[in-house]
Amino acid sequence: MDTNAPAAGGSRSEPAEDPGSLGAYRRAVRAFGEVAGALNDAQDSDALLRLIGRHLCELVGVTRCSVYLREPDSSLFRGQVGWNRSWEGRSYEESDACIKRLVAGTERDALTREIVQTRRPVVVADAQSDPRPVHAAMRAWDVRSMLGVPMVPGGEVIGIVFLDDAERRHEFTPAESEIASVFADLAAVAISQAEMTARLRKSLRTVGKQNELLEHAAEMDETLTSLVLMGGNLAEIAEAVTELTGKPCDIYDAEHRRLATARPPGGDGDAVWRPLDRAAREQPAIRGAVEGLGERGSGVIGPFPEAGFEHRYLVAPIVTRNEVWGSVTIVEYGRPFGALDAHIARRAATNVALELVAERRAANAEWDARASLAGDLIRGTSDITALTRRAEYLGVDVGATHVVCLAGVQRDGMLPSIAEVASAFAARAPGRGVLAAPVAEGIVVIARLDPGLSASDPVRAARDVADGALEEFGEDKPVLIAIGPCCTSVECYPRAYEEARQVMSCLKTFAEGDSSVVLSTDDLGPGRLFLASSTPEEADRFVHDALGALVTSDDAALAAVLETLQVFFESSRSVRRAAQRLDVHENTIRYRLARIKELTGLAIGSDANDELTAHLALLILRMQRLAGRKGRARRSTPA
Repeated sequence: MDTNAPAAGGSRSEPAEDPGSLGAYRRAVRAFGEVAGALNDAQDSDALLRLIGRHLCELVGVTRCSVYLREPDSSLFRGQVGWNRSWEGRSYEESDACIKRLVAGTERDALTREIVQTRRPVVVADAQSDPRPVHAAMRAWDVRSMLGVPMVPGGEVIGIVFLDDAERRHEFTPAESEIASVFADLAAVAISQAEMTARLRKSLRTVGKQNELLEHAAEMDETLTSLVLMGGNLAEIAEAVTELTGKPCDIYDAEHRRLATARPPGGDGDAVWRPLDRAAREQPAIRGAVEGLGERGSGVIGPFPEAGFEHRYLVAPIVTRNEVWGSVTIVEYGRPFGALDAHIARRAATNVALELVAERRAANAEWDARASLAGDLIRGTSDITALTRRAEYLGVDVGATHVVCLAGVQRDGMLPSIAEVASAFAARAPGRGVLAAPVAEGIVVIARLDPGLSASDPVRAARDVADGALEEFGEDKPVLIAIGPCCTSVECYPRAYEEARQVMSCLKTFAEGDSSVVLSTDDLGPGRLFLASSTPEEADRFVHDALGALVTSDDAALAAVLETLQVFFESSRSVRRAAQRLDVHENTIRYRLARIKELTGLAIGSDANDELTAHLALLILRMQRLAGRKGRARRSTPA
């Protein structure tokens, strides 16, 4: 509503006393003193402005006064308080309400613009005809003449005081204008003091609130720090966050899998507070909001009602060595997020990161200790008592049945990491009985065998562990595994490692292709000593020289003769048992042995040297079959 005047109505004023008279001067001094005293005591700026208005009316000899204050960042002035002689007996709230509805300084209000531009009092002798004020307002409030006085502290007009005599004209003299200016400056001082007091009070409240927040933050920091020092796990950290904030908390890893969760009393868990897990983050709205948080994903997102997420989420990243390991997430519940919620989330994330770093260091230390133990066991260079004591400290029972294996690859292959190799064997080995260490041949693994199976068939138990490890590696990672003998004491590990090395040497010599191969000392027997020092070409030549047509011919009858030779050795050189295994007559066995002497010159059954030659040739053929190599011979030994 446009206006330049206070509320209408009121009795007629008495004729103004001559401002230059002694009585008027004394009245002005008393009024000034009263206002000055009120400046020190007043707690309410409106009451002080109302007092100034009353004294102004009395000194100038008018019946009403209104005070307007500039609105922030605007050229408009909003009515603040008013005083009217006829309002005596009415509540201030009721009287001020009439003024607070009024606005001065609109586009049609030339009077207010003049007061602001000149920063001097402006007199309107005939408000009904003067073009400067808003005529509608003048008629509505029955203003006949008016004095507008600016409030100018520091050169800027912060308010305007309007004086008039309700329903009649008043001739405002220069002395009255001067008195009004002085009291308008007092009003400006009152406003400035009130604003300063408000700022100080706000500052004190802010400082008090900050101190309170700092005290709470210190208490919360102590709670979270104590939890870490006591070795609290992720679930306990999440519960502490929920207890401190009163809000649900979740802890996720880098793949957004929820590792720990805590919920305040009440509600229905995830039915009310949906987790911000991997499935949730795949929804377009949530994915976009998370990406908007930046590389580390810190801040507040949500809600997402279109996706069924009715709450906001405070996300604090868990960062270790510039790597985002996961996040701590708090769900807005009960009351809006505050500064302490963000502080607690960040501190909890830091504590989780510290816990992870500590766990990694402990794991690395244990890993180094276990690798060192494995190396000392296979070298046999340390004191047996010290090795046993170190093994017990790491939870390894060296008296239980263990197998020594070597994991390696061909020259151009890529061996999995030592952690992957150890993990693959540990998946099939019971307890904490897996030790691993890098060696020249690849990675040596000492794996505990299943007690039940190793007691009856240790070879099968060892092969089960090795075959299971290959399954863990997968077909895309061809690995050679050499199985050494089983060990039940500290003294036997060096010999087991040496025999595993011989098997690995045979594998790297004879294995070909991209397939994984498992070979044990029992597969090769003592012949591994000969094979470990041979080249593939030398082995092929030995087989060809020893067995001749038995391996180069495609004749089915000769294949049966070669099979008979293998079964004869496996039957402890017994004609009768060999005949039983092949389901033929004993004379058939004798005939085929004679046929071998005729074709190769080897006197099987009567000459030990010839038998050793034939046995080694068969071992090479078996080795080539196990390693996936055909060699120069056209035929491999029977399975």
